[in-house]
Amino acid sequence: MNTLPKDINQRHSFLFFKPLLVLLMLGLMSTGFSQRDLKTESIFTPIYGLTYKGSISGGDFAKRWGYTNSLGAEINFKLKSNFTFGVESQFIFGNTFKDSSIFDNVFNENKQITSNSGLPAEVFFLLRGGNFTGQFGYVFTKVGKGPNAGLWLNFGLGYLFHKIRIEHNYDQISQFKDDYKKGYDKLTMGLSTKQFIGYLQQGSRQYLNFYAGLEFGQAFTKNVRTYNFDTEGPENNLRLELFYGFKVGWMIPIYKRQLQEYYFD
Repeated sequence: MNTLPKDINQRHSFLFFKPLLVLLMLGLMSTGFSQRDLKTESIFTPIYGLTYKGSISGGDFAKRWGYTNSLGAEINFKLKSNFTFGVESQFIFGNTFKDSSIFDNVFNENKQITSNSGLPAEVFFLLRGGNFTGQFGYVFTKVGKGPNAGLWLNFGLGYLFHKIRIEHNYDQISQFKDDYKKGYDKLTMGLSTKQFIGYLQQGSRQYLNFYAGLEFGQAFTKNVRTYNFDTEGPENNLRLELFYGFKVGWMIPIYKRQLQEYYFD
């Protein structure tokens, strides 16, 4: 069995969000730096955002999961030159589990899982994971409305992990007790890349700043458990996992409005 600590997933989640918190503090220290008008000139802007992405699975990932969801938080910095850089942390979840063969040694002849009481158990197999990405891009303002909006191309390199979360809230099942779950959860980790193309809207009204577009992701992963019950050992094969999704983000840019001057005769 795998001897990884029980809190490995909590610690990995903290490691994903720690750099984001550091950049958030740095960004807050930089607020109030500009009194320029976004309608007339390109400016340097820290952008804080909340994101949602819905993805269709491909590659090895599609053998286990279908449609997935991601909720994220990100910090980007747009330079006066319209280059961008930043970080994003995502929570990945879903319930479209497909590969029931992982649990063949738990199913009975009726393809059911029996609880300790001898009755059919209610078990859910859910996707849980995360992805932390450093990213850079460029805003092509010639196709946008204003000098700070336009076609946004964004590329990223990061680290992804995911596993099967096994839930059986109302039934006791010996096969899924404590550390035995680790032999079934297929904890998988590895490097990830992404490419985004969409439209970035950034104007003087702070509540109407957003982006939307298509995002494509690739992950080069491996199962990190030292023992899996279905294969009776470790899994050393490398996996290519693909994601094709539509992504939207609502952003809070940090800048000061330009002071308006009025003249009276």
